[in-house]
Amino acid sequence: MYPITLILAEDSKLVRQGMHSLLDANPNYQVLGEAENGNEALQLIETLHPDVAILDMVMPGLNGLEVIKHVKENGWQTQMIVVSMHANATYAVRALLGGALSYVLKDSDFTEIEQAIENAAHGKRYLSPLIADDVLGMLLHASLENTNSLDMLSKREIEVLQLIAEGNTNATIAEKLLLSVRTVEAHRAHIMSKLRLTSHVDLVKFAINQGLTVA
Repeated sequence: MYPITLILAEDSKLVRQGMHSLLDANPNYQVLGEAENGNEALQLIETLHPDVAILDMVMPGLNGLEVIKHVKENGWQTQMIVVSMHANATYAVRALLGGALSYVLKDSDFTEIEQAIENAAHGKRYLSPLIADDVLGMLLHASLENTNSLDMLSKREIEVLQLIAEGNTNATIAEKLLLSVRTVEAHRAHIMSKLRLTSHVDLVKFAINQGLTVA
């Protein structure tokens, strides 16, 4: 499991280099590369396949949320941590629903970054304590109408969902959409996570209710 491989995406060179130095001091981490914008971050993730990507929320080119979206759509396995100056529950919820595992504030102690990395490497979430209660409250009080919506899914995820509901296997979907079976499986898992569904039956019912297929 160790060392955990990482890439850093942060447009501030000073912040990026400082974080890199702190991470290098821990033998459990290996920083594979740095990016100063979202486009570079996406390229590093695609070519280096790090265990974890640490992403700034606001960057030139693609922002953190857009990078997360592209990673999930491509079915890449890199786990993502958003580091942001915004102590805003709405931003955090958007990042988590988009596919990030952690949301850490920039003015947090560095031990929070380390905890987020450890959690992400094991598929677990982490939230800065300062906003954790607000995020939990927002998620608990969100209505199904607002959370279980096609608006939460990407165009590709909607295509996959429709084909699933029509009874196609992962292999057939992969062939129809010119994707790998592994990517289709990743899309399926991400759809179920976003919509908080737990079974194939629930997935089909949701698609029918949304008018994606004929009941």
